[in-house]
Amino acid sequence: MSSSDHDAHGHSHGHAHSHGGAPAAAHSHAPSSAALAGDSRARRALTFALVLGLVVLVAEVIAGLVFGSLALLGDAAHMATDVAAYGVALWAARVAARPASRTRTFGHGRVEILAALANGATLLAASTWILVESIRRLVDPSTVDGAGMSAVAALGLVANAVALFVLWRAGSDSLNMRGAMLHAAGDLLGSAAALAAGIVIATTGWQRADPLASLLLTALIVVGAWRLVRQSADVLLDAAPVGIDSERVAAAIVAVDGVIEAHDVHVWTMAPGTIAASAHVRADARSDGEVVLDQVERALRVDLAIQHTTIQLRVDRGSRPMETVPLMQLEDAVDWATDHIARANPDLSRAVIAAAAGAAAIGIGPDGRVSPVTLSSRTLQSLGRRPGGDRDDSSDPSDQA
Repeated sequence: MSSSDHDAHGHSHGHAHSHGGAPAAAHSHAPSSAALAGDSRARRALTFALVLGLVVLVAEVIAGLVFGSLALLGDAAHMATDVAAYGVALWAARVAARPASRTRTFGHGRVEILAALANGATLLAASTWILVESIRRLVDPSTVDGAGMSAVAALGLVANAVALFVLWRAGSDSLNMRGAMLHAAGDLLGSAAALAAGIVIATTGWQRADPLASLLLTALIVVGAWRLVRQSADVLLDAAPVGIDSERVAAAIVAVDGVIEAHDVHVWTMAPGTIAASAHVRADARSDGEVVLDQVERALRVDLAIQHTTIQLRVDRGSRPMETVPLMQLEDAVDWATDHIARANPDLSRAVIAAAAGAAAIGIGPDGRVSPVTLSSRTLQSLGRRPGGDRDDSSDPSDQA
């Protein structure tokens, strides 16, 4: 359709691109000063945890070999992945703080998501090895020095508690930092399990306490690691954030005064702490497009904490406003469109309208849900009618003749 044809139908289009309400010409994807301050605290915490983890790792490897403790070696394996995880997380935090560029227009925030995914995957891999080795030692127990094992485990317990506290005090809720804290929490539990097993072995001589402690640790770590992997994958796959879906976003948009419908609604997490949404919005003829855009962006920002919005607005000119309705299943939308058109066009039979609506519905809703207002507009166009019951003479060949 040419631009002149489009204008003749009385529609105007507006497009808004907003970041937390900032003017479109002045927005930036660069981190704010508050975010940079938070990243600085996170990097210092990760550096401290990295150094402390290296010290504990060396101590546990030496002690595990000397005392023959699988629990200590298992905890050392977790600590090895933790040291690597702290390094990856530290690198990711530094990269994520870089500003957006012409080629990286959304910045580098998802580097932290990749780091979190890698950390979760290494935890699952380490847990698999410990699980296999623990089962082997349950069948064929090895002799473990319980007293020495307990002493080293107690040292690791204190060190891991300090590391976890420092990471927590950094105050970051990014998946990258959550991955680092999960590693620290896993080692804290590992040290506690090793300490308990060492005490049992030292006091009772029951050698199977060592592999049993490792199994308990593994079960706890796998749960947290799988949750981290799943959440990281959701972000990378542009899934809707927890607690927000496209229907909630559409409902918030439709609640704005002057909005008739919202369709092609998408919501996703761009980077840790940044939720984005886009939508096509239709407003009635009485609306001021700029005002509607401002109100839609404010509603999404205030009600759903969506900071980055891209809204394509269409304002109908010269047509009677239609009532606001949500998305419907295909069959319900066809019924709604048939009723709506029949009321405004009594000279048309319901059978003809229903057949036209069914044909117009093809291809509108790939997910099984369609906009009944959009369906009505397409049906009217196929029937050669305008909204309000007027005949569209331009589309009726007999009238043109």
